[in-house]
Amino acid sequence: MGIRRKKSLNKTGLAAAGIAGTALAILTLNKIVENNAPKPQYPLGIAPQIFEWNKDKISYTVSGVGQSIILLHGVYAGASSYEFRNVFASLAQKYRVFALDLPGFGLSDKKHKTYSSKLYVECILDFALQVVGGLDQPAFVIASSLGAAFIIKAAAQRPDLFEKLVFIEPAGIKSLAQKPRIEQKIAQHILSTPILGQSLYNALVSASSLRAFLSRQVYWNPAIVSDDMVDMYFAMSHQPGSRLAVANFLGGNLNADIKEAYESLRQPIFICWGKNSRLAPFSETEAFLHYNRQAELAIFDNSCGMPHDEEPLDFAQQVIAWLQSSVSSRF
Repeated sequence: MGIRRKKSLNKTGLAAAGIAGTALAILTLNKIVENNAPKPQYPLGIAPQIFEWNKDKISYTVSGVGQSIILLHGVYAGASSYEFRNVFASLAQKYRVFALDLPGFGLSDKKHKTYSSKLYVECILDFALQVVGGLDQPAFVIASSLGAAFIIKAAAQRPDLFEKLVFIEPAGIKSLAQKPRIEQKIAQHILSTPILGQSLYNALVSASSLRAFLSRQVYWNPAIVSDDMVDMYFAMSHQPGSRLAVANFLGGNLNADIKEAYESLRQPIFICWGKNSRLAPFSETEAFLHYNRQAELAIFDNSCGMPHDEEPLDFAQQVIAWLQSSVSSRF
């Protein structure tokens, strides 16, 4: 009995040592990736400013004079205001443009273990009030994907802060409107863990994975996906805490059912959609045109998921022309 018990203890000890060794190896690899990740550059080429919000530092870039425009990026690994880099200067020639990095993304703080659509709506409303000065002059908004869903909820709550709305392939009526599934919550829990979760996240946002995602899902012309672009997304997605907002996104915490809010909007609405979009199929435009009859649609024939980046000149021209010609709806 004594010999058998000793052998059993030896096996248990070896197993524990093996698990500990594996965990140490994963932790070491995670640290190597983290330490070797390049520091992100300014998303829009000029030094951003800081909005102190709920003990978080929220990064935003501002340029230009005139009527205010708020730019809101989508939600995905490595997301930031960088996605507006090819239209920011054009817009800033005619407007005062505020490009925000949402909490948990870009150069903004990434402290929270839990993110929600409600948190983002509150941040947008406070930013519009405290930074943009929406009470004195309602802002125009250009927002993409889930960023558009958040602003739809914000504009429904406070229509006095937002005058005209441009949505780029918005989510929340069909895609990303559902309550999270159990498998999503499991994935979120695993990805939120400090060792295994960080390791899985590092694989998800490796340079090769980011390049494949951008080339196959986001851009119609894969040649647009340059080394510099991949480097920026890699740097943005490898800052400490970057996996937390992504884990909440994959877990469904950021899903937003915007149908009721969208129907209630009375502001002029301009919807921009890449004809070849894969993540947000073009067929989804039907719901957005149906549930708010005043919405207008612009189709970009040579774009996939980011017409503002893939056809920036056409995008800027159409949006500026629409902003200057559409009728305001004041509350």
